[in-house]
Parts: sequence; structure tokens; C-alpha cells
Amino acid sequence: MTDVHQWPPRRSLTFVVGLAIAAPPLTACGTEPGPATPETAPASTPTASSTPPDSPASPSGPGASTPAAGSPAAVLPDVTGERLSDGERMLRADGFLSVRAVDASGDGRTILEKGNWVVVRQDPPGGSALPPGLTVTLTVLRPTDQQAPIVVRDGVVPRVICHDLQDAQDALREAGFYVLLPRDGLGQERVPVLDRNWIVVGQSAPPGTTPESLEKIELTVVKFGEPTGNSGCAS
Repeated sequence: MTDVHQWPPRRSLTFVVGLAIAAPPLTACGTEPGPATPETAPASTPTASSTPPDSPASPSGPGASTPAAGSPAAVLPDVTGERLSDGERMLRADGFLSVRAVDASGDGRTILEKGNWVVVRQDPPGGSALPPGLTVTLTVLRPTDQQAPIVVRDGVVPRVICHDLQDAQDALREAGFYVLLPRDGLGQERVPVLDRNWIVVGQSAPPGTTPESLEKIELTVVKFGEPTGNSGCAS
């Protein structure tokens, strides 16, 4: 015998979906609907300003500053005839810090040791009242630049006194003399390293003589700024 189970009857569920129907706005009879008036924010009232818009604000308070007045003029010292190193020192002591040196020969030689150069012209000239920030140009030369060129003849000893050691040796070799010996004029046994920093104040072979080409010729030399004895050479 088969048992028959009686299940409870299924209930059908009915879902009612409510549709929201928007009702049109009500209008008065005989009146056409007009456009909606947008809401506007109330206009703000401008606040009066004590400073005009185009005028810059004035600094105030303890941190405010005013433009500094120009530097007072100073009397430019005359350094003509001074060593370049001394001339620059004198100018800077009076507040003129911008100094430019120019080779008077026009050859654009490099100025290595300022003590070996002499100021022959300055621009602006000394004695002028000028602002210290101005650039001062110093035209300089070496003491040996004022000598006449060395005259060279083959086999004849040229006069090389008062010329720098480099030019003296070049002239002697061009004349045919090759055994050259520099000798320290102060007796300190110094050996020249940079020949252009030394001045010939004496030569063992007199100018105009014609010794053998292998004869030793001594050249007595001193450095720029040192005593030149009775040679008459500018140093």
C-alpha cells in the first residue's frame, strides 16, 4: 500500500506594481503656462576699499625698506708709474674693486706676475670723483719694453743689456753664439726658470766683438724689481 502525502496547496502571490503617474501642473483657466522664472542670488554689495585698485600698496611696519641711495663718489687715485700689483692695491684701498689690465704693446701678452708690469696709463685718469663701482682700465708694459730692438749681425755680439733674458739669448743665438751662461747678479746662485722675468744687466762679451761661436758668454741677470747696479736698466 502506497502512502500518499498531501502537501498543502500552493498559494499564488500576486505582486502589484504601483506606477507613479505624474500629474501635470494645474494652471488657471484661460492662462497659457509661461516659462519658469529662475531663481537668482541677491546681488552682493561691493565693499569700499581704502586703496585704489591701480595704486601699489605702500610698505609699512618695521620690515619695510626704501631704495638705497647711490654710492657716494670717491676720488680715483693716480697709479700711473706704479707696479700693476701696487696700483691695484691702491685702487682697492679706495673702494675701486673692478680693475682691468691691458697690455700696452697690443700683442695681448698674458700677465702672470703683476709685479713685473708697470702702469703707463689709466682710464679714467686719477683725481676724478667717481663712484667706486666703476671699472678702471690700467694699460701696462714691462720695463724692458721701452728698449730699442736688438740689432743682430751674423758673427757679431749684439748689445743685449737691459733686455729680458729670453730676448737676449734669442738674439745671441741668431748671431751665431750658442754657449750662453746666465749668472745671478745678486750672488745668490739662483737659476732662472722663466727667462722673461729676468733682466740682463751685464754681458761678458762686449757688443760689437767677434769671438768664436763656441766661446762662452756670461749674462749677468736680476729679476724685475731688483737693483740693476750701474747698468742704467729700468727694473
